[in-house]
Amino acid sequence: MQWVSDRINRSGDLDSLLDAVLEALDTYFGFRHAMVLLAEEPCGRLVAMGSRGYGDAGVGAEVAFGDGLIGTVARERRVLRMSGLDQGLSYGRAVRREVLSTEGGAGLAAEIPLPGLPDARSALVIPLAVRDRLIGVLATESREPMAFDEWHEAYLEVLGNQIALGVERMLEAPTSEERDEPVPPAPDTRPTPLSPGTDRRHAFCFYRNDDCVFVDGEYLIRNLPGRILWKLLGQWSREGRTEFTNRELRLDRSLGLPDFRDNLESRLVLLRRRLEQKCPDVRLLRTGRGRFALAMAAPVELVEKDSA
Repeated sequence: MQWVSDRINRSGDLDSLLDAVLEALDTYFGFRHAMVLLAEEPCGRLVAMGSRGYGDAGVGAEVAFGDGLIGTVARERRVLRMSGLDQGLSYGRAVRREVLSTEGGAGLAAEIPLPGLPDARSALVIPLAVRDRLIGVLATESREPMAFDEWHEAYLEVLGNQIALGVERMLEAPTSEERDEPVPPAPDTRPTPLSPGTDRRHAFCFYRNDDCVFVDGEYLIRNLPGRILWKLLGQWSREGRTEFTNRELRLDRSLGLPDFRDNLESRLVLLRRRLEQKCPDVRLLRTGRGRFALAMAAPVELVEKDSA
């Protein structure tokens, strides 16, 4: 617990904190399959920010409050430890397959599947909260029918409090350093240099009706992270600009960031990780506190449409 707490406290950003938490669960608790989801309380949903044991799957997946085990923990803010999950999991997936196979499936928005073991036998889900604020949910599962004991639950409740405090610290914004930073200079209008001899090209399409972004015909991201990405790509395309700040995003009213608890850092982490998975030629790189850069390794084509 001391080692885990130290790793959380020493994390310099949300990316490293999430990775440290998942690594600790694997190394010290033996939890091979786990994920951290952060709350978007105004929208009543959770967004998967990081996972371990599922490969690259799941980042950006959404769970509504009250939906399934994870959504129930978010709504009730109580620990849930269960075994014998086979029937429940199979039922939920069968229902979704049936919906997708009917006309009603056309109404389901583009989504990222939540990662999970198809043969999971037990689960332990912990709410991450600070006072009356839900920060997120920590979920782990196992193929063993009785993988989680009471001591796991007790330890993870304590650990969950520390994780929640650490995440809240990263999400608190704007910081004094960010408020005091200078307004960025006029953008450099020179084109961003691309990798010599590259023949790769990517097509990004933004749908205005739901702020959804596709890359090369595949769903990438939507909502506020989608609007942010489209703003960055547009400025790169028009001006060759690559350097940006959190502060200017907060001041841009067209993005629709909430005035209170905007969770901008978590949205940038989500966008960064989705780009790494779906289009690694376009990257968001941290260049300092409250600053980041758009790195382009291949040319892109930008198309904007009203709806799909």
